[in-house]
Amino acid sequence: MAGLLFAACQSDTYYIKGEASHLSDGTVLYLTADLQNDSRPVDSITVSNGHFSYHGTTDNIRLYRLYEADNESHALLFFNEPGNIYIELSPRLGQSRVSGTEINNEWQALNDTVTRYDKRLRKLMASQKDSLSTRYVFSETDSIYNILRKRIGEAAVRNRDNALGRFISTSGNLP
Repeated sequence: MAGLLFAACQSDTYYIKGEASHLSDGTVLYLTADLQNDSRPVDSITVSNGHFSYHGTTDNIRLYRLYEADNESHALLFFNEPGNIYIELSPRLGQSRVSGTEINNEWQALNDTVTRYDKRLRKLMASQKDSLSTRYVFSETDSIYNILRKRIGEAAVRNRDNALGRFISTSGNLP
């Protein structure tokens, strides 16, 4: 009995439960590990009554992209980590969310951080009214960018032993 319980705890199965209340019944969502939009999806999921579900197994946690068949611009990225993954698809670009597993919770927190700094940068750029403020805007932009790089680096260190940390470390230039 203890062996069965241990095996169940070590499952390589992930379960996705999702909400997409803005999508019609029968809307097809595609799932792919290709982040460049170059290959065919590995599977499809159909929305019913504003909800969808899926399960799969993994021996290699990696980043997946879930997107509406006719609207790839509203894709959501998530890790296929074993456990229960909850996805909320939003009709507003950049507002979809993922949660439920340790790596996906960290991933969403990182996305929230990037969004917060993006808003600061956009507000700063919108406030530039004349060429005299160029030096100030450059200085502030540089400061915001450096803080954001630091936050991403901290997330990489915090997650150095998992797929999120590996993804961050191999995806760009970190300090």
